[in-house]
Amino acid sequence: MGGPSTYSQACGDESGVLTLHCGNGDMGDLPERFLNCFVQALDAVGLPADRDFRAAMEAYMRWAVDNVMLYSAVDAIVPPGLPMPRWGWDGLQNAA
Repeated sequence: MGGPSTYSQACGDESGVLTLHCGNGDMGDLPERFLNCFVQALDAVGLPADRDFRAAMEAYMRWAVDNVMLYSAVDAIVPPGLPMPRWGWDGLQNAA
């Protein structure tokens, strides 16, 4: 949510993140179950129940899950050099 670009500077770009998750093939309902677990974790760790905060967090994870699923096919190839996306309270901002 607008934090520092420490990860992308130290660990890689969006291509690296997507490559970690690509090529798994059909995962059935795993993406939806993952999203549901994420939302439940917000409660489990006591994060605020604020409606705007929750909507922003859910929108981010929905986008992230959908983005990963674009490369779920067994023969998926992630393009090199994808910039790290930046997410803000109003959604996807831009790439870092």
